[in-house]
Amino acid sequence: MRAAYPKALLVTLCLTALSACAALAGGSHPSDTRSTLISGPLGAPATLSIHELDATLQREFATWPALTTMIGAPACGVRVYKFVYGTVGGRGEPTDASGALMVPTGHTAQCQGPRPIVLYTHGTAINRAEDLSAINDPANPAYDTAIRIALIFAAHGYIAVAPNYAGYDLSTLRYHPYLNRSQQSQDALDSLTAARQLLGRLHGSVRDDGKLFVTGYSQGGFVSMATLRALDHQGHPATAGAPMSGPYALLAMADEIFLGHPDFGGTAYLPLVVNSYAHLEHDSIDPAQVLSRHFRAAAALFPGKAGYRDFDQLVAAGKIPASAVFQSVSPAAGAPGFSATRDPALAALPEGAPLFQAGFSPSAYLVSTPFRAAYVADVEAHPDGAAPSNGAAPDLSTAVPALPADPQLRLRKDLKANDLRNYTPSMPLLMCGGHGDPEVFWNEGAGAMTAVLRSKIPTDPHLRFATLDLDTSSGNGGTYVEHGLGAARNDALRSVALRLQQAFTAYQHGVDAARGPQIGMEAYHTDAAPYCMVAARTFFAQYAH
Repeated sequence: MRAAYPKALLVTLCLTALSACAALAGGSHPSDTRSTLISGPLGAPATLSIHELDATLQREFATWPALTTMIGAPACGVRVYKFVYGTVGGRGEPTDASGALMVPTGHTAQCQGPRPIVLYTHGTAINRAEDLSAINDPANPAYDTAIRIALIFAAHGYIAVAPNYAGYDLSTLRYHPYLNRSQQSQDALDSLTAARQLLGRLHGSVRDDGKLFVTGYSQGGFVSMATLRALDHQGHPATAGAPMSGPYALLAMADEIFLGHPDFGGTAYLPLVVNSYAHLEHDSIDPAQVLSRHFRAAAALFPGKAGYRDFDQLVAAGKIPASAVFQSVSPAAGAPGFSATRDPALAALPEGAPLFQAGFSPSAYLVSTPFRAAYVADVEAHPDGAAPSNGAAPDLSTAVPALPADPQLRLRKDLKANDLRNYTPSMPLLMCGGHGDPEVFWNEGAGAMTAVLRSKIPTDPHLRFATLDLDTSSGNGGTYVEHGLGAARNDALRSVALRLQQAFTAYQHGVDAARGPQIGMEAYHTDAAPYCMVAARTFFAQYAH
């Protein structure tokens, strides 16, 4: 049973008078702008005792012994409540979404009384059924993420709030505003407001102590950075933030892809971007101009009924290419592929890392070749400092990766409008990821954002940030950059960071050796997530008391 309440009636009433609903919900918070708790808790809460959580930790991380130790034995049980809240869509239209509120349980001081809140924003999901409250349902596509939030944060005394986002689970929105900076940050803050209202209704022994920590991974890394930005703009900054493996330099990330470096998973991510930016308040793009003739229906494919495990079925049905984002050059006259004579700028670009030839196909490719040619022409005329137009890696040690002043192509304009490099955080910030990530490129994520922040040090005495690269392989020493945290906090974080680097690198070497480099590449981005989550918890602990 999906819901035990008259959802259509509640949505209609609440979304036509959100301010009235806020009054009925009781109480508000500075982040409360347009949202309110519509309904919750839905059904009986899911519960896991300390013993059950410990058994889950040992089972889920059986092949990750070093990480299991760093996550640590649960100190609290966890009770999970599901709720529905009002928010907005990509055009600013009223809609709804669902989320999870995870509350620690137990009799020790760490598990009751005033506790800090962690707002966790999840990574890209292609299955509409994504539900982070499904902590007891291994069949739910969000189960792994939900368990990790519970084990790493809630079981160690944090109240965790995890939105499913508009467009997922019970939401009535028929698309997802993917990587829409304004909507996604509002969605996250709306879930936070509603969760606080629900927590007040529960009248339990756990209550909000006023400290707020914001984190998320992958898409959620982008969303958490955007949410920190929104809180700063409201004048109510979070206590600390830890965005993880997010595409903060969003325009540069897209430029790098179009310049010959499709990312792993790009045939799912690009349709989400295209459909999202087709639903903006102003000057939306036309998906038919972006996508190739054979795959124009892919714009509305995600989120849908299929998850990552079903992706091969979508490929077999001809609904999406397996990995080919772009058309490859024709090897000879009359052979499939684009003409090097007609598109010499495209022919000069690499079929490069991380997918190489697998990111290209002569006939079954995602993006229209004329559109790619127009995109690359705009890159050449208006280059981004974090994505050199020749397809080379940026030198982030010597140059600030600045945004182009005035890109002309509609999609690049939209990507620039949602780029996060113009944000300077007022709170302590940790960024975490791995330089070998094939899905969210380090140079266009934490690398670019770190370079931007370092350039601001001479003029901003209040900057406090750290950047952790988990990967010490291939001769790379691993990155740990710190500024302004103070000696004690820096020492505590650096000590754990070193252990995380050693554990992650050893684990990935083991995956490569046992299952091959291809599987290692495919698993890299997902494998890094729990290591970064432990880093985030370590960082938050420096400011929690």
